[in-house]
Amino acid sequence: MDIKIRKIEEKDVEQTKSLLIRLKRFNSEHDPLFNLSSDIENVVKNYIVDSLKRTDIDIFIAEYSGKIVGVIIASIYDRKFYVPEKEVRIMDLYVLPEFRKKGLGRSLLEHVANYEKEKGCSILTVEFPSENLLAHKFYTSMGMRSLISIYGKTL
Repeated sequence: MDIKIRKIEEKDVEQTKSLLIRLKRFNSEHDPLFNLSSDIENVVKNYIVDSLKRTDIDIFIAEYSGKIVGVIIASIYDRKFYVPEKEVRIMDLYVLPEFRKKGLGRSLLEHVANYEKEKGCSILTVEFPSENLLAHKFYTSMGMRSLISIYGKTL
């Protein structure tokens, strides 16, 4: 398949929004603490548009025949107390079901890792719901391991 991975542009916001909403719906199936906002369409769109203006967030899309089939969002963090000092954290990674199991998720992750390494990041982390066993299996297959746990409850 001839899939192109590139930085998102303003013209990609609507298609990318649809993929991110699919991911957030999938997350909501794992835990009631991930219930979606009643205004999810606008929230996601604003998040993407705002991210386009930031230097600490990078969004890449995978495009096949003019259709966006995957998205990855990475945030850069300063690790003030640790070495290495710059971390890139994958906040969101989604690939349409018909494009899974073909190496696209791996390609997106490697693309971001290489891009962010050029910007001085030397550690790659990822954030996903604990109950998402598919994500756990994918990331451990990429050589990643658990670094931190976050626990929560409704107040």
